[in-house]
Amino acid sequence: MSERLRRTAAMTLIAVAACAGCGVYRTTSRTAGDIRRISVPYFNNATAEPEIEIEITDRIIEGIVRDNTLRVVDEAEADALLEGTVVEYRNIPFTFEQGETQIQAEQYRLFVGIRVSLFDKGKNAYLYEDRTIKAHGDYYLETNVDQNYENALEEVYRDLVEGILSATVQDW
Repeated sequence: MSERLRRTAAMTLIAVAACAGCGVYRTTSRTAGDIRRISVPYFNNATAEPEIEIEITDRIIEGIVRDNTLRVVDEAEADALLEGTVVEYRNIPFTFEQGETQIQAEQYRLFVGIRVSLFDKGKNAYLYEDRTIKAHGDYYLETNVDQNYENALEEVYRDLVEGILSATVQDW
């Protein structure tokens, strides 16, 4: 093969490789439609757990701000409205141990479920409606372990926020 032919083949190969790498990248928004600003009013609470809707809503807002794809604004300025209800809060025994006189719960599993809808104000239509997102976290009653109730609740909040972001912000 001549030197000139080798150079042409190499340049062609480099150009094809460069173009192939660009094929998976998009410069368009990761959100549905023209949504750039979102409002997240406090969720409703259909459970017996007091004020859990406040913490979940605050965590969702923090997650959207941290993701930096959408700007959180008040409802009047928003392109879309994220509405939700906490529909499940269950704290159930998960593993057991045999005590001297009875079986006792050793580990608990905390379940939290929310139902969310995303309303596009410009289109006056729901982009998704009544989507259920659930999360759970496990913990021990012993206070000397890292896997305690507070950490389980943090895990639940983190998973709920990820579920909201996955539902609201499209994948690349």
